[in-house]
Amino acid sequence: MSSFCELCGRKVIDEKKTVLIDGIALNVCRGCSKRGKPYTPPMSTSKTKPTASSNPVARSTASNKSTSTTRKIEMMDNTILNPEFAKLIREARMKKGLTHEQLGAQMNEKANLLKKFETGALKPDELFAKKLQRFLGIHLYVGVLED
Repeated sequence: MSSFCELCGRKVIDEKKTVLIDGIALNVCRGCSKRGKPYTPPMSTSKTKPTASSNPVARSTASNKSTSTTRKIEMMDNTILNPEFAKLIREARMKKGLTHEQLGAQMNEKANLLKKFETGALKPDELFAKKLQRFLGIHLYVGVLED
């Protein structure tokens, strides 16, 4: 059975070599093998994957992950975006004496996006709100009083 080089398409007469080219394993002729790195398939030592219960590191990481997620959810449940966020952003920007373009350049954001937040056409997500808080020195999230 004859085989062909997967790179140049010529019939492989002598020996077929497997090489890595751009992260892909190809069966190539001897001439094309110079264009890649020699590839040897990884040997699998174990066919079973360790479970979280058998691996103490994975178990502790999994428990830490759920705890931090719970805290994050609690924080988000207890705080909301201030309904007056647009007014707060505009006043803070004007107090600093910055235009939309200047603030956008400082924050590495687009001026049109800042304009939409100031008019209330868009609500900033949590990350953008934190960025605005940092650059303008304001608080956009307020605590919710539980009944």
